[in-house]
Amino acid sequence: MSQNNIPAVDRSLPLHEQEAILSKDHNKGLHRTHGVVREIIDVSPELARVVLHIAGLADDPQWCRPNVSLRLHLTDGEEQLTRLYTVRKADAREETIEVDVVRHGESSPMMRWLEGLRIGDDVPLVGPRPHFQIPEAHGREALLFADASSIPALYALLAQAPAGLRGRGWVATADTVAFGELPSLAGVELIRIEPGTGFQAQCEEYGNGCEVVVWGAGERDEMRAVRAHFRKELGLAKEDVSVFGYWKRNTSNTAIDEARLRAYEQLLAEGGTVTELDDLALPI
Repeated sequence: MSQNNIPAVDRSLPLHEQEAILSKDHNKGLHRTHGVVREIIDVSPELARVVLHIAGLADDPQWCRPNVSLRLHLTDGEEQLTRLYTVRKADAREETIEVDVVRHGESSPMMRWLEGLRIGDDVPLVGPRPHFQIPEAHGREALLFADASSIPALYALLAQAPAGLRGRGWVATADTVAFGELPSLAGVELIRIEPGTGFQAQCEEYGNGCEVVVWGAGERDEMRAVRAHFRKELGLAKEDVSVFGYWKRNTSNTAIDEARLRAYEQLLAEGGTVTELDDLALPI
């Protein structure tokens, strides 16, 4: 894979945080490469799908794992920024990936980037980083919690789900088109709920003694509540609850990334690794 002409980090970052991003621990297994825009698909008024061709993608099978993330490098005026996204689908034969971008209805660096994107554009990126899977169920029911931001991750996980998976999933989105694209599995019931209401009512359907595993991704405070219910209140084991916060209300993605970087830099200084970072425990 080509690794040329790719900005290493945001130019605004302090030197020590640049060193953290460039560390061997952070970049283990990652490619600093680029994708060429092959298609821009208007899936719905709320959702755009960007198809990127990555030369040499087939050489790394990690791209085709379910729920892998990548960082897109984008320029907003004079500012160099990055944004973390999930690969919805990878095609090793075509050497392409699909990245879904939710249109959130307000101006932001990502929305301005999307508006200016054209077929043939070169997009610097770093990836793939394997992300968390649905915990091994061993016959138990899997409970899935997602919002519009995590539909691509849920799509990838269901598309490559282990045989016999059974459970229920709640997807908080107003986008009926994106919801309708999710894979239909015989043993998994998916329910669309209105966004912004949280998942408290769904969590409370399950009390002490329930035999479940949990996967969730979405707004940070909503995901914290999901994790607290199953880990703290019901006492499920750590390995049976995989929950992650993608975004936070009234907080920019830049601020979230900066907080993650500070925590990671401290962890590195203490001899830790990126796999030990408990993202939902960060004060964001």
